[in-house]
Amino acid sequence: MSCQSLPGIKKIQIVRCADLQAGVMLHSICGCVVAIAAPSETVEFSGRPILQWDGSKVNGTRQEKSKLEFATIHPLPEGEHIAFVVTAADGRQYLIGSREGRYPKIEYTESTGEPGRSAAVRTYKISHIAQKSVLPCVL
Repeated sequence: MSCQSLPGIKKIQIVRCADLQAGVMLHSICGCVVAIAAPSETVEFSGRPILQWDGSKVNGTRQEKSKLEFATIHPLPEGEHIAFVVTAADGRQYLIGSREGRYPKIEYTESTGEPGRSAAVRTYKISHIAQKSVLPCVL
């Protein structure tokens, strides 16, 4: 059996949580690949974004924590809950967030940068905790 895993992220998109269908996390827990039929917007990023997640059992219940970090010059929309679709270098897609509660937590740091050393960008750190946080999907 052949198996390949290429490192890296080639695309990040945002989707309004209100536009997602209900119960996507439960569908994913059952082994389904989530189909997203909602409008999305591509987030242009610089540098090397990273998505990582880990799982554990808390009081006998499954729990996943995910963290997405990327830098951009374009601010994300505020005042509404947004979910993220990450496309890995090998083409796999992952959804972080859902229509229901426990929305992704979005934090950022902005810098003017240093001439010749670092870019003037906004660095986002998105964190999410759910029974299943990173959902295989198709957009």
